[in-house]
This record gives sequence, structure tokens and C-alpha cells, in this order.
Amino acid sequence: MDGQRAEPAGTTGPGALLRAARLDRGWSQSEAARRLAAIASRDGAAGARPGSVKTQLSRWENGHATPAPEHRALLAELYGSTAAELGLEPAPGPPGGGVDGADRLRAALGRSAAVDDAGVALLRDQLRATAALDHRLGTAAAHATLTAQVDQLRELLAHCLDPGITARLAALLAAAALLAGDQERDRDAPDLAWRAYTVAGDAALRAGREDLSQRAGWGRELLRQDLDTPEPRPGGADRSEAPVALWVELGHDGGGEPSARDRTRAALRAAVAAHGAGRAEEAAAAATRARRLALRTGSAHTLARLEPLAHPTGR
Repeated sequence: MDGQRAEPAGTTGPGALLRAARLDRGWSQSEAARRLAAIASRDGAAGARPGSVKTQLSRWENGHATPAPEHRALLAELYGSTAAELGLEPAPGPPGGGVDGADRLRAALGRSAAVDDAGVALLRDQLRATAALDHRLGTAAAHATLTAQVDQLRELLAHCLDPGITARLAALLAAAALLAGDQERDRDAPDLAWRAYTVAGDAALRAGREDLSQRAGWGRELLRQDLDTPEPRPGGADRSEAPVALWVELGHDGGGEPSARDRTRAALRAAVAAHGAGRAEEAAAAATRARRLALRTGSAHTLARLEPLAHPTGR
């Protein structure tokens, strides 16, 4: 244990089994997060920092969030259990019982077949509202909704047999996944961001949208640069902050105002530039503004890159 006070084991509800598995091993959340981050890093999940993992673990145990499939696999490995035993997936039913695969496929095909021009318009309006929320309030306000919409669009597209509807769904998925990539990068989850940009690129190709495909490529290039140079770049705009193709696709220009993500990263760049120029007072003010915006919008990416400014290394 790392000095944390004892935790009650009788918690019920979503996440209770996950919490119990940790307590059974005598681990604090910090210890479990450290071990989980090590497993994720071993599997190539860059950016899996124990601090951010601990926050996510707490949300999972408290039932405030549900682990994504890739995280369920990591948790199952961590605790030597199955996802079902940890309460993360339904327990498998008896052989031959419940709905079989053919029925599930028929249902999925039926849902996609029900999407007509009006349905596409509704999906577009839904995504436009989420994008506007992200633009105004940032990742924290729109992440859960956008994740669900990306999953929905992927499912509909995978089972759509109408070529015209397929192209329109693919364009919507490309736009949604681009924004999801920006959000995951903002959350300092480069592995998930890369996956989202890849989904966007594949969907853009299906839609015949070179502009969206190019934007997905830019996103992956930014992630590669982040890995090579974790420190923020003081000069120049971040291409990821101006998703022109996304706004064109959704018929929304953000009201002509910079997004919450733009403002946060602009403050970060200002802090880095002032720090590099030796203007300590200006750097501190910009860093304070960037930190305040990052906390409000959920930008772990910005918070992580402010750390070197708060604790500079000696030369």
C-alpha cells in the first residue's frame, strides 16, 4: 500500500467488481494504475501515464465511466480475470440460448436499411450539435457523446447496402472520427487518437473525400511529431486546431470564434514562447491561463506539457 487510507469493500453498483478485484490484491488505486500503465506501455499504448490512468481507474470503479474494449482487455490481464468476471461484459449465456448470430446480423442490417435521406440528415444534425458543444466547451463536455456517435456510425456503415447512403454515412463517420482523434489527442491518449484518425481516413476513402483523408493524415503526422518531440512547439499554428474540413462537412464554422481547444493551446504556446525568451512573469501568467483552460476543457495534453514549465530542469 502507498499510505492511502483503507477503502470500504462493500461498494455496490457499476465498477464494484473492479474495485473488489483491486482490494482483494491489497493494491491502492495508485499501485493498480502503475501496473496497468506498465501493461499498456508494453503493448505499445504510448502516453499511458500512471497519473491519468489512476483518474480513469477511479471513474471506472465509481461507475462514472465504462472501460472501452481495449481497456477491458488490459484490466482482465491486470487482475487475471475475464472481462465478464470483472463485471465489464455480460456473462456468456448457455449454448444455443438467447439471440443467435444470425438474428443479430438481421437486426443490424435492418437498422442500417432504415437509414434514409431523412435519417442521414438527423445523424448529421446530431453530430453538428456535438461538434458545436466541443467547439464551445472542449473535450470534457463532448467526449462521451461523440464516442457513442462514432460507434453508432461505424455500426450503421458496416451494415449499409445502399451505395448512396453508404457514401454519406462514410463522410459523417470520417468527420466524427476526425474530431474524436482531436479529442483523444487532447486527452493525451495518442494510441486512441491514432486509431480514430485511421478510422477517419478509411471512412474518407469510402466516401471519396480526399479533403477528409488528408486531414486524417495530418492528425497522424501530429501524433508522430508529439512522440518525437513531446515538448510543445512555440511557433506556428497546430494544424489539428483548425478542422476546416470538419466544419465544412457539418455546415458549421464555429461562429467565427476560436474553439476552446484553440484557446487552450494558444495559451500553452504563449507560455512556452515567453518561457523560452526568459520572460518569467509573462510565462507564468500564460501558463496559469493555459492550466485554467485545460482543467475546464479536459485537456490532459496541455497539462502534461505545462509540467516542464512549472518544474524546469537545471542546466
